[in-house]
Amino acid sequence: MTKRILVILCILALPVALFSQAQPAGQPTAQPTAQPAATDNEPANLANPTPYEPTPGELVTEEINEAELSPEQREVRDRNLRAEEIWKNADYRDYNRAFAELHQLSKAFANNKYRLALSSYQSGVNTIIKMRDEVELYRKESAETKRLNEKWYWQIVDRKAKEERVLSNMRRTAKLEAVTYFTRAINHLDEIKNPDLREKPAFKKLLAAVYRNWIMYQFDLGNLPQTIPILELYIEIDQNEKEYPAHKYLAQAYSFQENMIRKYGVGTEDQMFRFRYKKNVHLLRATELKYGKESAEYKHVVNLVNRDEIISVQP
Repeated sequence: MTKRILVILCILALPVALFSQAQPAGQPTAQPTAQPAATDNEPANLANPTPYEPTPGELVTEEINEAELSPEQREVRDRNLRAEEIWKNADYRDYNRAFAELHQLSKAFANNKYRLALSSYQSGVNTIIKMRDEVELYRKESAETKRLNEKWYWQIVDRKAKEERVLSNMRRTAKLEAVTYFTRAINHLDEIKNPDLREKPAFKKLLAAVYRNWIMYQFDLGNLPQTIPILELYIEIDQNEKEYPAHKYLAQAYSFQENMIRKYGVGTEDQMFRFRYKKNVHLLRATELKYGKESAEYKHVVNLVNRDEIISVQP
């Protein structure tokens, strides 16, 4: 009985001994490499969303440094606190909104709206990422499924067409949901009225990211005219005017507007010429930014634009 117990103990100790020998002396056990936590990724291209650097959850700090307050500022603050205390009325409602709108200039209001905008932006991005994963999973499962009942070529064609309809519906549903989130984020950011806070790099960074994603997925949904005003606002933010895709999207949207008037008469001829002019301006700018003015591509686009303009002025 004693021998049997010793044999069992030796067997149990064997894997531990082998593992100890496999580890070099003085070296710690290898740990799996930690992967960075998923943050608010910005889907810059449709296949592979690129990482978007996280934005802080607050636009500015709300903490007041007592040392920086002058005696006059402390007196004003204390006086206002006393006045608010004696005039406290939980049922008060503004009749004239002018004074209430001043609250939109405060740091507390800005931070609250900024956090709500950031949350909506992240929800929209996560919706797109989840949709991409679901599409890939559906494609993989479909490819691995054995279909012994498919005897004719038309059955394969019909099945593949049905699968594409399912995928198209998945994409459209997710993009509609994402656009709703991005719209909420835009509305929250628009409510921040303080001009100094609107110039903060964090504010501009989030605003640009929200605009960019809203534009991309509205474009995918076929809502090209709606992207024009947001694109115009986007290129006014810092150095965004130097991003050639923004001008490419604008050229496409103006081209759509031009063709709608030319083909279906949903506008005047003057409007059509104005849309054509703006289309050509942004087409040239996009080509210049991507290829340079001395490139063959730019010269080719110049010829296309010149031909377009000549046609537009012909009687």
